[in-house]
Amino acid sequence: MREDAGKRIYSATDLVNYLGCTHATFNDLRQLVHPVVFPEDDEQAKLLQEKGIEHEKAYLARLREEGRTVAEITSEGRLDERVAATHKAMQAGADVVYQGALYGSPWHGFSDFLLRINGTPSRLGDYAYDVADTKLARTAKPKHVIQLCVYADLLGAAQGVEPPQLHVVLGDGRTASLRTSDVRHYYRVARGRFETFVGTPPTASVAEPCGHCTFCRWSDTCTDEWEANNHLSLVANIQRSQIDKLRASGITTVRQLAAMPATARIPNLQADTLSRLRAQAALQVARRDTGKNQHEMLPPSPGRGFERLPKPDPGDLFFDMEGDPLYEMGLEYLFGLVHYDGGQEKFTAFWAHNREDEKKAFENTVDFMTARLVSHPGAHIYHYASYEESALKRLAMLHGTRETEVDNLLRRHKLVDLYKVVRESVRISEPRYSIKSLERFYLDEARSGTVTTAGDSIIIYERFRRLGAKELLDEIEAYNKLDCQSTAKCRDWLATLRPATMPWPTEITPEKADPVREQKRIEAEQRTAAHIEALTTGCAPEDRPWRTLLAYLLEFHRREAKPKFWAMFTRQEMTDEELINDAECIGVLTPDPARPPRPEKKSMIYSFTFPPQDFKMRVDDEVLRAGTLESAGEVFELDEDERRISLKLGPKWSRLADGASLIPKGPLGDLVLRAAVHRYAETVIAGDQNRYRALTDIMKKSAPRLVKQAQGTPIIAQGEELLDGSVAALKRLDQSYMLVQGPPGAGKTYTSSHAIVALLAEKKRVGVASNSHKAINNLLKDVEAVAKEKGIRFSGIKGSTKEEQYFQGTMIANAENKDAAVAQANYQLIAGTAWLFARPDLDQALDYLFIDEAGQVSLANVIAMGVAAKNVVLVGDQMQLSQPIQGAHPGGSGISGLDHLLAGLATVPPDRGIFLGTTFRMNPDICKFISDAVYDGRLVSDPSTKQQAIDIGTTTDDALAPTGLRFVPVDHTGFAQRCPPEAERLKKTYDTLLGETWIDRKGAKKAIGINDILVVTPYNMQVNHLRDVLPDGARVGTVDKFQGQEAAVVLISMTTSSGEDMPRNIEFLYSRNRLNVAISRARCLSVVFASPRLLEIPCNTIEQMQLVNTLCWAKSYSDASAASHDAN
Repeated sequence: MREDAGKRIYSATDLVNYLGCTHATFNDLRQLVHPVVFPEDDEQAKLLQEKGIEHEKAYLARLREEGRTVAEITSEGRLDERVAATHKAMQAGADVVYQGALYGSPWHGFSDFLLRINGTPSRLGDYAYDVADTKLARTAKPKHVIQLCVYADLLGAAQGVEPPQLHVVLGDGRTASLRTSDVRHYYRVARGRFETFVGTPPTASVAEPCGHCTFCRWSDTCTDEWEANNHLSLVANIQRSQIDKLRASGITTVRQLAAMPATARIPNLQADTLSRLRAQAALQVARRDTGKNQHEMLPPSPGRGFERLPKPDPGDLFFDMEGDPLYEMGLEYLFGLVHYDGGQEKFTAFWAHNREDEKKAFENTVDFMTARLVSHPGAHIYHYASYEESALKRLAMLHGTRETEVDNLLRRHKLVDLYKVVRESVRISEPRYSIKSLERFYLDEARSGTVTTAGDSIIIYERFRRLGAKELLDEIEAYNKLDCQSTAKCRDWLATLRPATMPWPTEITPEKADPVREQKRIEAEQRTAAHIEALTTGCAPEDRPWRTLLAYLLEFHRREAKPKFWAMFTRQEMTDEELINDAECIGVLTPDPARPPRPEKKSMIYSFTFPPQDFKMRVDDEVLRAGTLESAGEVFELDEDERRISLKLGPKWSRLADGASLIPKGPLGDLVLRAAVHRYAETVIAGDQNRYRALTDIMKKSAPRLVKQAQGTPIIAQGEELLDGSVAALKRLDQSYMLVQGPPGAGKTYTSSHAIVALLAEKKRVGVASNSHKAINNLLKDVEAVAKEKGIRFSGIKGSTKEEQYFQGTMIANAENKDAAVAQANYQLIAGTAWLFARPDLDQALDYLFIDEAGQVSLANVIAMGVAAKNVVLVGDQMQLSQPIQGAHPGGSGISGLDHLLAGLATVPPDRGIFLGTTFRMNPDICKFISDAVYDGRLVSDPSTKQQAIDIGTTTDDALAPTGLRFVPVDHTGFAQRCPPEAERLKKTYDTLLGETWIDRKGAKKAIGINDILVVTPYNMQVNHLRDVLPDGARVGTVDKFQGQEAAVVLISMTTSSGEDMPRNIEFLYSRNRLNVAISRARCLSVVFASPRLLEIPCNTIEQMQLVNTLCWAKSYSDASAASHDAN
């Protein structure tokens, strides 16, 4: 920011800094009045600047080589002169405007490039301009996008139309482009907050530690302030929410915290948490006062702390890794190990500079570890913090190698995280528990050298990638070696603190491999390796992308299963508190005295209660006991309101102990799925292009192939009735696939059932599949209804694994999934999951396979079940609930079949599938938001929905309107998964609605009852709280529960107060898909209750920006609708 002729002018950098830290902006404003002299840029910054200019010039040369006309705007002269020159160049129609100057009070900017786009009308003519900036980074970052948004805003004002896209030209020559609308609303909320802040700045501001500190020019100033003021943030492992609670009670410094009486309490802060923070503060104050390092022992806890520390062994290894997050998908570029032979220290380093190097370095590292453990069976591998273990697991999955060896390390507890030992056994007088902080206790002198932190290592490695100077690698290797040495000394120091009377942990004997099982594993790996080699070598260049993807799919199921196995071992060591906070688990069961054990056939039912927590477990889930990994049976009953669970255990297993916790069982067996993918791969390798033509079309992303229709032309002709056209197109499929995308309320089940019955009427054999039996049964119900309506008779069968999954119908029988009868030719319709259709006896047995909810079915499973049919119909919507993926999958092999085919598009193009573009549920005022924010503006409401409205009478509740979307801000702080203030505000609206009426699509007026209102929230804890405060029978649940359901009104409680309070990641709370499903359940009105601070969350990736943008868009749409309603 700067002053120019008495006017303050802001730049994109000012907005980026504000989003990083408001205190930085406060300091920037202050320095306009009281200038501060900052040190000159260091050599690293100067180097990056030079490289940035070189990259920019190289891109300019490339544009000129392409024959584009370039208007170059001089960097000399006044801002208004440069702006005028830019406008003149745009009016002249230059292909490229280089260094264009843009201004719109109080903002200005200098865009690297303005790129002409033809066919976009603007006040310039039948063309307009997009903005593009060059960046050295290999991936686009939020700060780049914010900068481009500022330019796009200014450019839009100049040319009269918003630039459709933003472009970042990356350091490796690729261009990352995104739609302006995908970030516009996030940017506008951010800009509005900034302009409010600088327009009426606070009289004082307190610096708080944040992620921006690393990049901020004020960081040294703030650090000095914190030290001088004894800021609470200096207390090790304190959280921002805890600081807020302490301040609210008058505790503002470390010394005040340390001096608190042991009996003192802080509202909303657990007593044991306060005790820990007080003791930590006291140690740090003691060091501050005496200058001496202080430490104290923590009370022992079974299986934790020093009990994690194995007996030292001469063969022990000390391990550290360096990774580059700036590399696409990240790169682990250095694996370092220190060991001692005969008292002599030896250091081994394995380097990687690309993905292939990474695989080799990983293999070498694991082989080195394995060989060391063979020669020293009592040895362990020590590391500090979780990075190394997580990286080894991730690399084993990613590269499909050394998984057995990594499994062995985990099963035998050979990887020892010293950070866990420290946190659970020792309290130290340092403000951080990093290994660098611990070194004060066991190293004689502090580190020195060019590289002293992990951040330095990344910076120096990036310099090497640009300059290729080997001496830079030497500096990193020296740093890594020091980290390994430090890990060894840390272990030795902890061993001296360990109580001498404490027994050493028992060594876990390696499992003896079953020779037959081991031989099968080796043969399977060899077969996979041979298929991968055959798929990826010697093929035509145009076939290499999809054949490489198929090679990745061969190992999808293996990669997907591994995290579930590893999670079992991790959860086995979790504390009760950690298990309660893990939404995959249910922690700390207590036998329910009101419900004694009872028999159920040959099993017993045991009932328990459990404390408040968020969880995902459902009835029929198979579960394990956390401590032993023994079976805990299956969930027989689950009452979320009363927090009661009943487990069905067979005679083999004893009842659970009091206080036991439940964790998910490992993955389902998937050998039949893997075998099916291999069958398809074998035909590709053999050159057989006829057997699985539909699957090859899917893999290649070819346009669907129809009889008597040119490939690539619209599937349904303009003006053709949608249902009739859809059925006709499916009948004409020519051993290909069809994608049917059904947005909320658009009738995808209706369309599918009519198409299936039409095919059955022509004696086609049809399969019906999905990822859940509930979805399959729902579609089968409609199929039978349509068949009866049309007088069509057929014989069908459904494969299931238990009686609870059976379909209750008249034309479709039931059988066990493994029953050979399922494949009999006399059944015209066969239904089941991927495990059924992947069976060899069903290979190519069907004319059509309909895969429902295909947005939740992985591409690998589409291939696995697709081998059963000549034609594959994918029915679903990738913009609604998506498939949960746990593994790390390369090259697009971890996405759904729909996501693969659409490649990032929100809607299927007319020549690529069928878009059901009319919703029969949502009033146009709701549909407009969903259509624009999610479906490229292609979704419209059926005219009959316009009648749907709430009669709000004379209510003064500003959350209510006859139709549309409302965003209701609710101010609260410190709430994560349960929020009483938001529940109370929602209850006010709920109670008001119960006294009103609504009009349905037929014009009938109805009283609003509890069945006409859906209440949706992300967390089970808020579900339970809302059920407590709302009337009995209120329809309350998470969005997963209500997919496919609808109501006149939907009330949505976002629950979480701020980004700091989120119990899960941004991708969960802000999911565009989940918000789409929640809002679109409504016929008349959707109301979002949320803390306004959710609109202000810092984003670390562009994907996160796009997610938060949807919620900001909802707020913007609500404001515009409310203003329009008030005006009328």
